[in-house]
Amino acid sequence: MNYFDLRDDDTIPNRWYLGELHDMHGIELPEYYRETRYQSFPALVVDLERPGRPLDFTMTIVRPVVSQTLAQAMAGAAGDDLQCLPVGVVGHPGALMFLHSTRIVRCLDESRSEWTKWTPNDHRADLAGSYRQVIDLTLDVDQIPSDAHFFRVWGWEVALIVSEVVKDVMESTGCLGARFTSVMPSAVRAN
Repeated sequence: MNYFDLRDDDTIPNRWYLGELHDMHGIELPEYYRETRYQSFPALVVDLERPGRPLDFTMTIVRPVVSQTLAQAMAGAAGDDLQCLPVGVVGHPGALMFLHSTRIVRCLDESRSEWTKWTPNDHRADLAGSYRQVIDLTLDVDQIPSDAHFFRVWGWEVALIVSEVVKDVMESTGCLGARFTSVMPSAVRAN
């Protein structure tokens, strides 16, 4: 199975940009890097940072917001790895969904990725030993469970990974706004 880093396509002309998810009082949704489902949550909204063409898929900062049609299609392919939570966009009449990944997989291949880690001498010494930046993310596919279709990478949770199954479903809906970057080892990418 192939896997892809799911990102925002910022090359779309005249597209909108969304702010961060928050509740009606402006408090941001906590703990988006957690492996459990939200049992309860406040009504969520996101600010329209820059008006423009609405997209089917938009990353806020690290949280994906999608159309209801796309969320339903993805949920069918991703199964329990994905929780869809309703969200409104301030100044936009359509209903959207926040996609919450309920799975984190320890699969970053350090030998094939380009990365740096925080050190005790950095301004965030409390993060010493954890990844500071991952530029060329490559996954160790042997560490990924066969039923993983929508997940974050342990230690580099800003990466949101989808399987080829989810990618195909997204593309078949005509998804506007998503960009897929292969995170497979280069030998596998060439095939």
